[in-house]
Amino acid sequence: MSESRRAVPESAGSHGVDAPAPCRFRLGRRFARDARGGTAVEYAMIGALIFAVAAGSIRLYGTKVNGVYGQLGNAMAQIN
Repeated sequence: MSESRRAVPESAGSHGVDAPAPCRFRLGRRFARDARGGTAVEYAMIGALIFAVAAGSIRLYGTKVNGVYGQLGNAMAQIN
């Protein structure tokens, strides 16, 4: 093997050289500029917020309603 040629690792691209640094980050830059999925992410975040508020409200009012039903049950038991 001559000294001008170097051994190419198997992980290198099809041309036998690693991609230069600017090419490696091209996909990242393109992903950062792309706004097509932004609306879906916003809707998902709004849905998660609504779910969290609903779950918290149900839990809060569920404990209060449980006490009311307990009192009603005791009152009905005393009547019979």
